[in-house]
Amino acid sequence: MKNNSTVSATKLVISRVIHAPCALVYRAWTDPKQMVQWWSPKEIECRSVAADLKIGGAYRIHMVNGEGDHIAVGTYQQIVPNRRLQFTWQWEHYAMSESVVTVEFEDLGQTTRLTLTHGGLPDSEDVPDHKSGWTSAIEKFAELMEQGKIKTD
Repeated sequence: MKNNSTVSATKLVISRVIHAPCALVYRAWTDPKQMVQWWSPKEIECRSVAADLKIGGAYRIHMVNGEGDHIAVGTYQQIVPNRRLQFTWQWEHYAMSESVVTVEFEDLGQTTRLTLTHGGLPDSEDVPDHKSGWTSAIEKFAELMEQGKIKTD
């Protein structure tokens, strides 16, 4: 199934139905052992994920490609199990102001509608790169989840 996405000057929204139950989808977004299996665009390797899943808890996601290391950092602002995650987003080695990512999980029975909103991007030049990265990561996530390749035990 295709992603639906919208973009404004400093915000992007991507929505996709994942063919897996909501509890499994949510767990794959919140457990570092599962996040490391998919959290990066297709052409980038996710090397490590550290996450302290609590309000104010920090996360660090280390991704690598031919251009070098890409490390995303932030803190969790909202955690509603199986419904919503909200966290700040910054690049460790790239001067970009802190933005906010909200991921909503809608239980559709045996499937889940995942909607990711990334708002507060510094300027319209950052939006296409983040849209491309998030779209690729969500496509990778959906494919791996639907093939049963993301281990959720």
